[in-house]
Amino acid sequence: MGTINTALRELRTAQKSSKGVSLYSRFANRPAGRVLAACSYALRLTPNQVTVISALFSFAAVVGLAIGTPAVGLGVLVWLGLAIGFAFDSADGQLARLRGGGSAAGEWLDHVVDCAKITALHAAVLISFYRHPDAYGIDGEDAWLLLPLVFQFAAVVTF
Repeated sequence: MGTINTALRELRTAQKSSKGVSLYSRFANRPAGRVLAACSYALRLTPNQVTVISALFSFAAVVGLAIGTPAVGLGVLVWLGLAIGFAFDSADGQLARLRGGGSAAGEWLDHVVDCAKITALHAAVLISFYRHPDAYGIDGEDAWLLLPLVFQFAAVVTF
């Protein structure tokens, strides 16, 4: 295993193409992920461990959104958790390439976490709308709106 600087140099040549990616991914997320991948490499973390770290940040933000009271401070914390989680999500693949390739199980784990994260994030927004309708200027009397969320989450993460 090498140093962070060595890993950063090696990662410059092990990047996916930037063709067709969003500006955020190209100029913010991938560079942050590259630094996190290099640090993870120096710490001898595996790509799967980095995926779990990504999930922890992302799901902490999602839970905060779902159970918190809408406020600027909460919005900043949710944004920060999602941004860090997204950067670690970029880092796991970069770390796998740096280590010579990932595994089918690691790719599966990454995709399941991504799918669960996106589904849970949208569900958390709906839950927040339901729990705090006045903060969003909506009527929140229909509790049955929450029932399809259980099905949505199960259907998306079950293959």
